[in-house]
Amino acid sequence: MLEHLTFTGHELLVFVILAVVLATVVYLLEVLLFSRRRKPAATPELDARIAALQADLAALKTRVEHLEAKPPVDSALDTQAVTYGEAMRLAREGATPQELAGQLGISRSEAELIIALQRTDS
Repeated sequence: MLEHLTFTGHELLVFVILAVVLATVVYLLEVLLFSRRRKPAATPELDARIAALQADLAALKTRVEHLEAKPPVDSALDTQAVTYGEAMRLAREGATPQELAGQLGISRSEAELIIALQRTDS
């Protein structure tokens, strides 16, 4: 029965192209179906955990902004305290008011006051 079946080159090429197209379609359908199954469904516990973490993050951002705006006294972030501490050290070492003002960016009257305070402490 199959002995009388013959294919020309053109018919064979069309058959191969159709087979490749069909295999590609089947593969794409499988990818779509299985990729939908792999996505985990959102759970209420996970959503609650994410919301709690977002709230914690917002609270931490607010706290950091507050600390940057007004750092605690004697903190390394308190640039004014660091400047005056450095001014006291330089005054102990004998710096002049002009040197203090120039190096630390404070006014000359502030520098004179710091030097006067340092003399009374000594």
